[in-house]
Amino acid sequence: MALSIALLARETGMTRSSYQFERWKPREQSTWVFRVFKKHNKELLRMYTAFETSRRLTYSNLGKTAKWDDLASKHFLFVRPLGFDQFDNMRDWSDAFNDLENWLNLNALVAISSNLETYMATVIPLALSSDVGTLYGTSRKIDGIQILKYGHAKAFDFDQLVISCTKGDWSSRLAAYERYFGRSPKYFSTNISALERIRNLRNNVAHSFGRDIEASRDQHQVKTLPIERLSRDGLLSLQKVTWQMAKAIDVHLHQFHIGEYQALAFYHRLYPSLRHDLHPAMRATELKKRIGDFGATAAGKEYCKGLVNYYESL
Repeated sequence: MALSIALLARETGMTRSSYQFERWKPREQSTWVFRVFKKHNKELLRMYTAFETSRRLTYSNLGKTAKWDDLASKHFLFVRPLGFDQFDNMRDWSDAFNDLENWLNLNALVAISSNLETYMATVIPLALSSDVGTLYGTSRKIDGIQILKYGHAKAFDFDQLVISCTKGDWSSRLAAYERYFGRSPKYFSTNISALERIRNLRNNVAHSFGRDIEASRDQHQVKTLPIERLSRDGLLSLQKVTWQMAKAIDVHLHQFHIGEYQALAFYHRLYPSLRHDLHPAMRATELKKRIGDFGATAAGKEYCKGLVNYYESL
């Protein structure tokens, strides 16, 4: 077993060291932007799991001693004076707790939706910066790294293009995405209804306290409207949609429009601090070290040499 592990490690190292740089063939499995998206997603699910386990434990313990007609103060110590007066009994408290869970689900969806939109607002201009020719039907004919290297400080301004992909209903976002990149991932075009449900719920929670926006703005109403309902399973189902959506977009843009642009841009930022009187191989060695320290997947010598030669020959 130890020998097998050693051989695998050696083979992996050899593969990494011999991997050749190719501008439009990404070495890593995903963009760095998607890695950030995953970390935010993991952070939220970690907090949500903490709530879910505490909910189960609370009800498990209450089930041993509490009765529905008990006063809440019999089982809970209220920090705020007379706080228990908000609840008629334990059943009333349980109803409030269920409302809290629903509110948490709704606001978790807001965070999940925002994470997806932030991802898209970051990866789309990255792809356009890399492959600006795609806007004119000439994908990969203009290398964005050359513009980054020789253009002025703010050579790219894709703000309005990004807005059209991240604002409005999802049908219009899809149309904009396909207009810029020629096509879209199948998952994008076949899940518009689920994405619209996420968008509508997100807007209702963010702008009208979890109620329908238009109905909430009725000037001749004194009663509150019923709040939107979202179960745990419903939340996780919609979270899966955002995950698959981001993953599909990442594969598409990474493979066809970004390639090695992120690593090249990393070297572009690093280049001014390097010694230019040395052989390029020395700068490749420094790139190998720095990109590993940065947190990207470890790169081999041949790859770094190829990247340095590509950038410096532009």
